[in-house]
Amino acid sequence: MTKVDLITGFLGAGKTTFLSRYGTWLNGQGCRFAVIENEFGAGSVDQTILGEEFDHVSELSGGCICCTMKAGFHNALARLAGNYDRILVEPSGLFDMDEFFEVLDVLERDGLCEPGMCLTLIDPHCLSGLTSAEQTVLRAELTGTGAVLWTHADILPVLDEDFAIEQVLNILNLGESLYFYPVPSHRLTGEDFAVLQRICPNRREHRRTPVNHQMLFQSTLLRLSGVFEPAKLHHTLAELIRTEAHGKILRVKGFVCAESGSLEVNLTSSGCSVTPCAARRCILNFIGHDLDRAGLKAALQNIAR
Repeated sequence: MTKVDLITGFLGAGKTTFLSRYGTWLNGQGCRFAVIENEFGAGSVDQTILGEEFDHVSELSGGCICCTMKAGFHNALARLAGNYDRILVEPSGLFDMDEFFEVLDVLERDGLCEPGMCLTLIDPHCLSGLTSAEQTVLRAELTGTGAVLWTHADILPVLDEDFAIEQVLNILNLGESLYFYPVPSHRLTGEDFAVLQRICPNRREHRRTPVNHQMLFQSTLLRLSGVFEPAKLHHTLAELIRTEAHGKILRVKGFVCAESGSLEVNLTSSGCSVTPCAARRCILNFIGHDLDRAGLKAALQNIAR
C-alpha cells in the first residue's frame, strides 16, 4: 500500500519549507512520491513554489480537507494510491487530525493507503500569543502526531526548549506522551529525515472538539497592481499587524511585482520576510480574524508605483 506522510502545523509553522527539503531528500533516495497541498483560502501560492521543485503536486484550495473538502481529499488519495511509493500531505494550518484518520482508515480497509510519517511542526514563538480558538486548532493537530518538530528555532529570541515544551504540555493540556524531536528543522540532515520518515502516528485518547474552521477564521485574496519596493512593503505589513486597523492578521503569503521579477511575501508569528524571486503571478493570501478586504487592499495599493 502507498504510505501517506502527514506534515501538519499551525499557520506559518514552516510546513512548505520542511516539505521542500523532505521531498528533495526523497528524490535522492529514488522514492516516487506525490504531494497534496491544501490551502484554506484561494490557492496557487504553495503549489507554485512546490510545483517548480517536484513533478506531481495536487492542490485542494478554498477550504479545509478536514471540513468542507473531506470528500475531495479522499478522492485525491484514492486516485494517487498505487501510482507512488508515498503521498506527502500538507494540510492547511487550520486542521483536525481526527478527520484525517477517518479518511485514511477507509482507504486502508480498501487496501489503498496506510499511515506513514506523521509530524506536527510548531514555531515556539507563536505559543504565548495563541487565543483559545487557536489553541483548539493546534491541539487537534497534535492528538495523533508521532512527533513535534520545532521550526524557526534559528530566529530570535533563541528557543528555550524546556519552556516551549512546558507551554505545549500545559497550555494545550495533552499530557507527557508527546515526543519532541531533538533536532530543530533548520538543522535537519539526511540522517534525520531517515529517522523522521519512520515516525508513525500515535493516536492518543482525547476528547474530540469539532470545529468549523471557516466559522472561526477568514481568508481573503488580494490581486495587487503596480510595482512594490521591499522596504516599504515590509513596513506597511508590519503596521497593519501592529494596529489591526483592518483586522487581526495571522498569516500572509504570496507574491507582488517588483522592479525586476517579483517579491515573495512570507509573514508568520516569527516575523515578516519580503525577498526577491523570479516573476510570479501577483497574489497575496491573508488569513486572520475580521479581515477588511477593501481596507487591506487600499493600504497596500497606496504604496505601489
